[in-house]
Amino acid sequence: MGAPAFLRPRQIAELLNVTERTVRRWIADGKIPSVKLGGARLVARATLERRLGTPIDLPEESNDEQM
Repeated sequence: MGAPAFLRPRQIAELLNVTERTVRRWIADGKIPSVKLGGARLVARATLERRLGTPIDLPEESNDEQM
């Protein structure tokens, strides 16, 4: 399968070594654009990579974690 096209705030927090609360605040402040799908807040991986200026290296997800 490949890396996910969208990331949850928890995944972003782990990648950036910040709290999930910090990521959610960035989203609320408009620093990181996101979409809401059902009850989940999602950030496009490509958008985050552009903001960071570097590709994101994520481990493959297991089938039960995929969106």
